[in-house]
Amino acid sequence: MKSDLIHIEFYFPEAGKDSSIKTKQELAELIVGEMKEKKSLDYSGLADEKTLRESISNYLGDGDLSAYTPLSKEHTEEIQKTIEDVVARCNALLRIPTKNFIFVFPYLPTEKDAVFEGVMGLAPYSCVFHLFVSPDGWSREALADTVAHELNHTIFYYHHYDDLNNYTLLDEMLLEGLAENFRETVLGTKPSPWAVALTKEKAFEVLRTMANELLSSRDQTFIKKVLYGGDSYEKWAGYSVGYWMAKDFIKRNPTLSWDGVMKLPSSRFIP
Repeated sequence: MKSDLIHIEFYFPEAGKDSSIKTKQELAELIVGEMKEKKSLDYSGLADEKTLRESISNYLGDGDLSAYTPLSKEHTEEIQKTIEDVVARCNALLRIPTKNFIFVFPYLPTEKDAVFEGVMGLAPYSCVFHLFVSPDGWSREALADTVAHELNHTIFYYHHYDDLNNYTLLDEMLLEGLAENFRETVLGTKPSPWAVALTKEKAFEVLRTMANELLSSRDQTFIKKVLYGGDSYEKWAGYSVGYWMAKDFIKRNPTLSWDGVMKLPSSRFIP
């Protein structure tokens, strides 16, 4: 199906004749090779082929590679339809400003990844996001949630393009918080574990401990510790702070459209 909103490509390569895929790096190499054949590398959202290969390898997961199989035609069609349906629902609430290129790759989760229900996402650019889907089993709700979340990221990037890849801690927390609130609004699903890892009271307490110099930090090591947990920050603390900031702001401004919300500077969301 042709669309002015999205272009979807699937990359679940098969091993060569009389051989098997032995490493994640080999699987990533096969994926990139197929992308080169389709001339899709320039649309991947990453700077170069090496960075793309490394990103795919990192996001493939640490599960059993011997369990990898290409997607069936039936699952491919189901995933495509889910993506198209969710994108249409998102666009009805928040105009998608530019065509998005969506690449669907394999995902090999382990038991510790069960919370993600067989789906992961990455939005590297203002019109691109990657979906990683487990051929061994994935939840349609998780897929829909991830599509809405990552699509919201690309729209944020579009409206805040000048600082792309140089966002502050405040920007990064809000980026995640807006995506989670948008996903809930569009799909009517419950909060994700990372969004409510902290209560609103605890999240705002953490926010109050952050002086301006911390909120304006662009140190990616520090930002990751806040988002994912580390040092004195609990697991997913930054996600929760962003989630409650965005939710509180939206509640206080009920007449503001999502289009208006996405264009605001991050400083406007501080309670």
